[in-house]
Amino acid sequence: MTFSKSLLCLACTVVLPVPLLNAADEIIQTTAATVSTTDAAPLKADATPAFLAPKSDHPFTPLIVGTDLSGWTVHEGKSSAWRREGDTIRCISSTGGWLRSNAVYSDFVLRLEYRIQAGGNTGIGLRAPASGNPTFTGLEIQLLDDGAAKYADLRADQYTGSIYYQVAASKKAKLQPVNEWNQCEICCLGDEVTVRINGEIVNQVRLNDRQQEKNSQGVHLLSQRPPIGHLALQSHSTQVDFRKIEVQDLAVHAASGLNYVDLVAGTGESVGDAASVTLHYVGQLENGKRFTDTRDLGAPVQVPLHGLISGLQEGIQGMKVGGRRRMVIPPQLAYGEAGVNDSIPGNATLVFEVEIREITRN
Repeated sequence: MTFSKSLLCLACTVVLPVPLLNAADEIIQTTAATVSTTDAAPLKADATPAFLAPKSDHPFTPLIVGTDLSGWTVHEGKSSAWRREGDTIRCISSTGGWLRSNAVYSDFVLRLEYRIQAGGNTGIGLRAPASGNPTFTGLEIQLLDDGAAKYADLRADQYTGSIYYQVAASKKAKLQPVNEWNQCEICCLGDEVTVRINGEIVNQVRLNDRQQEKNSQGVHLLSQRPPIGHLALQSHSTQVDFRKIEVQDLAVHAASGLNYVDLVAGTGESVGDAASVTLHYVGQLENGKRFTDTRDLGAPVQVPLHGLISGLQEGIQGMKVGGRRRMVIPPQLAYGEAGVNDSIPGNATLVFEVEIREITRN
């Protein structure tokens, strides 16, 4: 892994892929402690996930409004395949491609009801980018008539609740008879994805699970999927109906343009006026490409708080030791038009997952 911008601790001879700092602080002076070599566990991506339902006072927002398909755009399909009938969005043809939300989301709870016919098949796209098939460029949660004879010999990861062609549902979904409504709830919180069908959890996935990557089919690794994007509904040759679609955005939207969500609430000392913080972090572009991951180093890094890009300075405030937070940082709070050589393009929105390990005060 090569980075054009790095920090170098001469005492440790460790090159750090740390595009965290302001351009003026590209290289921290060697008098500053840039690395903690104390043994410490990295971000807990390989641990057994808790998958606790997030507590949030954010309201659910309906995504079926008015009397038409306002708020949605047909993607890679024909608009004639999609129609609004009362409180229902209906797809009547396989030519529909995907119906994609105009809004984008990073961390959220999506609830909806769906109805398929005998032999029916559809999917829910998550964090899908503006181009490409959401099955591969984002995530697709499979929804299927599991009991249909023609689907008897599918792969395990093609049945209801699976991340399609990637992670099979952990248990068989208890589905209503065909032509009746099923409930689906999906929570995306950081790298955790939880799928409920008719009120029962059928799948829990850590996108950053290293063992899962080793077993993954194809080149589209889950850890490299976009951390932010559109929601989408998939068409099929049989009629598919959707209703009661609503989303709870779990992120806090600051006036500056920063968005953040706490993945783990810390219980230690608060950052406050700390001189430096010791942390683990993962940095991604909107398209999912990782430009840095301290787990590859094993040890957390120590950086001066005042030298961080402004989005991180703002986002770290309020965190406590042991806390883990995801931050979506717009270009004006990161590297703006300039970017960082070949690591971060100009005008890039950055997504960081940060875990505070220690705080140092003057």
